[in-house]
Amino acid sequence: MKSFLRLHTWPLVGLAIAANLGLQLYLATGELKNWAQIDWMDVAGEGGSAVLALVWLIMLLHSRPAGRVTRLLALGLACIFFSWWMDTLDEFVQLPQTVAWDNWLETAPMPIGLLLLTLGIYHLNQEQRAISQQMSKRERLFREHRLFDKVTPLGAAEYLRQQIQHALAEACEMEQPLSLVAVDLDDFDAINRRYGQDEGDAVL
Repeated sequence: MKSFLRLHTWPLVGLAIAANLGLQLYLATGELKNWAQIDWMDVAGEGGSAVLALVWLIMLLHSRPAGRVTRLLALGLACIFFSWWMDTLDEFVQLPQTVAWDNWLETAPMPIGLLLLTLGIYHLNQEQRAISQQMSKRERLFREHRLFDKVTPLGAAEYLRQQIQHALAEACEMEQPLSLVAVDLDDFDAINRRYGQDEGDAVL
């Protein structure tokens, strides 16, 4: 929680200041509507959307480290929240008809926020693809590493099985004979018992 607050305090504080300035501007310019004038369906729709955008923003900041992708997504959600917030305030405050800036405050942040979100999602997709490629490479190296014995390091039984299958398929395709030579060391365990495991590994 402390790291979350340390990394993301300023975006949330900045959004709170912007939302409060918008509220103060509406209250200073217009008059509060009475209950009969308020369209509660619009309040539920626009206010609920603003709350959801704020929840998404907090979840995003809580789940991701600071960086370009987080910045783009956070700014996009902040603009969308601000647009819906101002739209909600319009349901409670009646502005004079001569006022034109309210349409800009309600409308302009939305396309800007969607553009920032689009850029953020694009870079997030690039980031996830890079992570997936790295994880796939590590998984492949891990699988290949397991095919070899740690002591010798010769191929283990699974590696031998794969090589035999490949050689059989190639011999059938080329119509060539195939031979397999196996060497068995009798009583090799006696070396381990007499001289120890390390000496047995050195012999191998």
